[in-house]
Amino acid sequence: MFGAIVLCTAALAFWGGYRLAGGRPSPEALQAIQALQTLQGERDGLAEALAEANKQGILCERTREIDRERDLVAQAELKAAQDERLALAREVSSLKRVIREGGKGVVAVQDLRLASTEAKREFSYSFTLTQLVEEFGPSKGGIEIKLTGKQGSKDETLALKQLKGSKPSKLTMDFEHFQNLEGRLVLPQGFEPHTLVVEVNPKGEKLVGSVETFPWRPGD
Repeated sequence: MFGAIVLCTAALAFWGGYRLAGGRPSPEALQAIQALQTLQGERDGLAEALAEANKQGILCERTREIDRERDLVAQAELKAAQDERLALAREVSSLKRVIREGGKGVVAVQDLRLASTEAKREFSYSFTLTQLVEEFGPSKGGIEIKLTGKQGSKDETLALKQLKGSKPSKLTMDFEHFQNLEGRLVLPQGFEPHTLVVEVNPKGEKLVGSVETFPWRPGD
């Protein structure tokens, strides 16, 4: 707006000086022309600087977006690697326990998944039971699910039968190679879970019992 006023003023000064000088530009008109040229040069320089600043701002924002995306990918890859390492450590621990206790087979709990449902304080779960010893034969027994967490300020451990409305209320295993189990857990009001514990209670003396603990991290 200020630039437009200056330009109009310079143009009027030039026209007035031209008329007063009988068709020849007066000194005042020449000064106005010089001022006009200077202002035009400053305006062009400012326009270029603004365009460059906008360009740099866009580049900086895109760089930040790329950095954020890279960090998210790195975090996901790190979590996957940590989960895989933890699963392998559990398998090694279970096999060592088989050797130490003289058992012939052991069941691992793998691929635990937790997800929230449309119902309030209700979550779905699924996991896979796998026999770690090849050609072991049938693996039979019971599976117990427990949740550890806080009820107000108190530490609590709740068994599946204490989670009213959860289905199924009892889990069993009977397989040779693997078995998929799934169900729904309904949390009591005010209870905030921290971990989910899966206990494998084998039937007979050929299997070694095991306990697997997982962090409570429901997905969508």
